[in-house]
Amino acid sequence: MFRPARMHQDRSTMINLHLDMNPWSYIEDQDNSTQIKILSSLKYTFDSHWITENNEPGCATIGELNVQGLVNLADNLEEDGGFWLVPGFHKYLPQWTQEHGSLRARYGKHQRFILLDRADIPELYSVACHISTRAGSAILWDQRTLHGSRANSSLRPRYAQFFKMFPRQHPAMTPEREQYRSQAIRRKLQNENINSETDLTPLGKNLFGLI
Repeated sequence: MFRPARMHQDRSTMINLHLDMNPWSYIEDQDNSTQIKILSSLKYTFDSHWITENNEPGCATIGELNVQGLVNLADNLEEDGGFWLVPGFHKYLPQWTQEHGSLRARYGKHQRFILLDRADIPELYSVACHISTRAGSAILWDQRTLHGSRANSSLRPRYAQFFKMFPRQHPAMTPEREQYRSQAIRRKLQNENINSETDLTPLGKNLFGLI
């Protein structure tokens, strides 16, 4: 939830553009061995493990499709701030990484969340587009797309649920990891009094990796 900030500027969400991945390792790595090593070791005992899962899209050589998204749970108007992105950025990510060697030196190849200031990329901040949507609408984007949030300057709160989608059949989804992952999801559902056997549709169970 992003609180309304017109009357309380201290609540204002930081305006940002970022990548949930490291673009330099994505372009330079020759295989997905690092991704497979990191993902196959996840046990989902900490919430940070879900962030780790989200931020490992592999490498350009393999070219996996990783889709991020959100569902707006309330109408999100222009003045409410919210999600924005740089249209088509994923198409010239290789060129951008080559042209920004100074940023590579700053972030290295191992940081998996790249938060970029306006001063670093003013030309991209100037072309970023806010996506206004109605409640229940989903927005999907290629993970390689530069995206982020704009500040809420209205009297309405912003509600959204973020998610990521990737193929279930994946070399890093070992039987052990799949078991740890499903157990963690069941625990989280139980904490919200949701019975994974009776309260989810077959599609819901499949999307959560429970069947």
